[in-house]
Amino acid sequence: MKFSGREQARRRRDERGASSIELVLYMPILMLAIFLTIQLSLIYLGNQAASAAARETARVARTTLDAGQAEAAGIAYTAKIGKGILEDVRVVVSPVGTEQVRVEVTGHAQKITPFVDPPTVTQVVQAPLEEFRADD
Repeated sequence: MKFSGREQARRRRDERGASSIELVLYMPILMLAIFLTIQLSLIYLGNQAASAAARETARVARTTLDAGQAEAAGIAYTAKIGKGILEDVRVVVSPVGTEQVRVEVTGHAQKITPFVDPPTVTQVVQAPLEEFRADD
């Protein structure tokens, strides 16, 4: 079926602005999806930094048997690898019984929206203490 020139012009006129309206409707949804993707990526990155700091702190606590030294090492490690990724870091080293140590690293991941509280990430590592025995 063929349309005359007048009918084709009328059809084109009727569809003018449709893409602008679609853009206005879909752009907020697209921007929200982009912001959520970036925020979730930043939370994941902060979680990985907290996990690495917890493992390093547990390693120091297992070998030195000194909670203060291990906490200082954990904070220094987080400052080195988590700079700009993990903020307000708190490292807690506590013994579990007589043969294990528990390390908890808590901090805030970066946020990209000013009206939402920064997401909190927490990683816990529990490991056995190392004991060196002399040969008999």
